Amino acid sequence: MSAIINITNEDIAYSESILLNDGETFDDERIAFIKNLDTLDLQAVPGSGKTTVLLAKLLIVERYLPLTKNRGVLVLSHTNVAIDEITERIGKYCPKLFSYPNFVGTIQSFVDQFLAVPYYLHKYKTKPYRIDNDIYIEKVEKQLRFNLLDYTYQLGSKAKYYLKTNKLEYSYRLKYDNEELKVLNGINGSELNIAKPRSRGANWVDFSTNEKSIIKNWLIDFKLKIFELGVLNYDDAYFFAESYLSRFPRTKEIVQERFKFVFVDEMQDMDKHQYELLEEIFFDEGNSKSIYQRVGDKNQAIFNGRVSLDEIWSDRDTILKLKGSHRLTQVNAEVVNCLILERDEDYEVIGLNSGTIKPHVLVYTDDSIGEVIPSYSKIVNEHINSGVIKDKEDNNYNVIGWIKKHPEENKTSIKDYCNEFEVSRSVQRIDYLNLDTYLKLCDKSKGTLEPYRKNILNALIKTLRYEDVTNLITSRPYTKKNLMSYLKENFFDEYELLKLNLYNWSITLIKGGFENVYQEVKNYITDFLLIFEKHIINSSDFVNNPSDEIVIEVDSNNQSRNTVNHHGFDINIGTIHSAKGQTHTCTLYLETFHKIGGGGNYEWQRLSNQLKHTPFVCISSTTKIVKQTLKMAYVGLSRPTDLLCIAIHQDRFNANLSDIDTEKWEVLNVNLPKIV
Repeated sequence: MSAIINITNEDIAYSESILLNDGETFDDERIAFIKNLDTLDLQAVPGSGKTTVLLAKLLIVERYLPLTKNRGVLVLSHTNVAIDEITERIGKYCPKLFSYPNFVGTIQSFVDQFLAVPYYLHKYKTKPYRIDNDIYIEKVEKQLRFNLLDYTYQLGSKAKYYLKTNKLEYSYRLKYDNEELKVLNGINGSELNIAKPRSRGANWVDFSTNEKSIIKNWLIDFKLKIFELGVLNYDDAYFFAESYLSRFPRTKEIVQERFKFVFVDEMQDMDKHQYELLEEIFFDEGNSKSIYQRVGDKNQAIFNGRVSLDEIWSDRDTILKLKGSHRLTQVNAEVVNCLILERDEDYEVIGLNSGTIKPHVLVYTDDSIGEVIPSYSKIVNEHINSGVIKDKEDNNYNVIGWIKKHPEENKTSIKDYCNEFEVSRSVQRIDYLNLDTYLKLCDKSKGTLEPYRKNILNALIKTLRYEDVTNLITSRPYTKKNLMSYLKENFFDEYELLKLNLYNWSITLIKGGFENVYQEVKNYITDFLLIFEKHIINSSDFVNNPSDEIVIEVDSNNQSRNTVNHHGFDINIGTIHSAKGQTHTCTLYLETFHKIGGGGNYEWQRLSNQLKHTPFVCISSTTKIVKQTLKMAYVGLSRPTDLLCIAIHQDRFNANLSDIDTEKWEVLNVNLPKIV
């Protein structure tokens, strides 16, 4: 236990007064975690409120800041949404936690700020222009048009041919291995086995050994050239971080000394390279000066790329558990409990929610697949009308599935249940392919003009990049800050005009006047470029051609929204990945075709025994696809507070679930007339 902080019952009561409703208190298993300040894992079932108990601990730690020797607290999560939740819920109570020497942010922002940027600055004597995937792709596309110094045109062409044919232009990565730079096929991927792409002709001859060596060197030098230009993708930040730790081993000790406590929320969402970096720095084979606590649920690890979390996760000596789920009812928890892949002897999902609606099986045929979602809506509506489901303003009703759309017919996907489902997705980001998208996809959730202003400025800066306009001092592309500074110092009238335009355009966009702003910005860009003695040439398609992306409404969690409404309430349709971390009032899980693997092609073929309330037991012969399916089902079926439904085709129901326990499940056939 830390000698600095001794958490008392009065501290616990203080956190309860902020985080819980009147009369509610933390139970013993939650208090055990809140009071423990040693290195440990907290494994928590869905809906157990693991983030809430972490927030309780942070609220209490705030009361004891600053720490001895001005050491800090590090709080990390995987997404900005998760960090925003932490900030919104406790930010006003924790001014010291959100200021130096403490750090609250995403794993990416931590790596960028403390490792990647410092090492880049050391190596190139300046900071990177941007760490961003979209701008990285843009820079790669541009540089592929030119020859690389020290390589003949023929050898460069062979390297580019190899890259483009294998679709590796944007995804290949570098990694040091015993001081040697290796080229990987992707982050956490394998080393590239360079070979000449096979053609249809009979005269195929592989690259020579010398050519392969030169192509490898070209790939390394091309990547290093992009680095020199100041653009990194998010994966490259980890390459620089690893290089920093390798070249300057004391960096690890310095970071440990900076942060006394390290708390990582949603640890299961970390990818292999993120997991290993955090382990290297903050666990340090058990020798760390930091107290490192990981909070999550290994069974919800569905964001881990090429490598499954169970292949890399090492449990701590101390593992605390939250087994009670405030989200799940007992009847739904019994189903979810059977889907646990990683289970200790005493680990189980216990439903603490008092609801009693039995989970439903909706059995459909080829002819009635389009009625599955309307039937689900009808069931929800009946429960609302009867008062079993309380009709509250914050209720949300969802339909989720694994696969959005299959290119082949007769392989069921979300799109087959709802023909209007939009597979394409556009969300807020820094960079877009067309000017109109910058204006359409502003973050409305903030309720201010700033997101609109930023998007318009980003569009102007992209126009400058297209026309090869760079900062005269740094020879790098302009940022928003130094662009405005340059205009203010050298073209004050234009600076004032741009400020006025940005304000007026933002006001008009927030009122829905896209078309007027779009035309005005296009017209303005012509005069804007003249400031730099440029014209619309390379940027013509970007400025003048509207995007062919389908722009979908985006909610405050940065998720695309597909909705239908049959009975006066919206039903959101999306993927299981998009629903991760969400709490639903009602959830319908659609079976979809996913690969050919052991146990069949659909979820409920592989997991039929679990739907019959037989807990899953992992054995050596359990296939990867079954493990994947188990985790997807565990995440998907653990979303609702009230009603859980699954959809299955009649043929698969008859073959796999005809003996399902109807005392525990409500089975309904979907053969209703079309609901208008």
